[in-house]
Amino acid sequence: MNTTLRISSIVFVFVMISVCSFGQKTVHSSFPNMPIDENTQLVTYKNVVQMKGTPAELYDRAYQWANKYYKNPVAVIQKANKQQGILECVSNIPIYTLAKDGVTRTSAGYVYYTLTIEARENRYRYTITNLYKKEQAQFPIEKWLDTSRPEWTAVRYDHLHQIDEGAKKLMENIEGGMQPSKVIVDEW
Repeated sequence: MNTTLRISSIVFVFVMISVCSFGQKTVHSSFPNMPIDENTQLVTYKNVVQMKGTPAELYDRAYQWANKYYKNPVAVIQKANKQQGILECVSNIPIYTLAKDGVTRTSAGYVYYTLTIEARENRYRYTITNLYKKEQAQFPIEKWLDTSRPEWTAVRYDHLHQIDEGAKKLMENIEGGMQPSKVIVDEW
């Protein structure tokens, strides 16, 4: 009787695992190397870029970049203070889940982030942090890094990789968009 109970329990666990993962295919089987801020313990992408310019010039470039990059900059830009040289935006990175066929992508929602660009003399700093998914309440992605949580599934590996890639593309776009525009001299 005791052996039958053990076998039934093992079979039940395998059935539940297969049912929970039915319809989902994962590409990744490990976490991406996401930067964790040692003070806040939040996933935080941050960089200081040396660039010639006054705080006002660098702020103007950041503001122009945000207006070109975001589809609805009025809704995204939460704080724009030229005197302090601070631009703060709240936007999102879409994430998806692969179907079992490995090709079909299904939306898994959006992960929201806060982007802050701060301008100083001959340098600016950008910070991407406060990443969370809206569910019943804000659900910080740092909880996805804890595999012991009951709601954790292997598809979180893929979602975290997508967030990491999205943040890195955003960083590249910021740095490219902050470059001074070339002055064209029309000599004829």
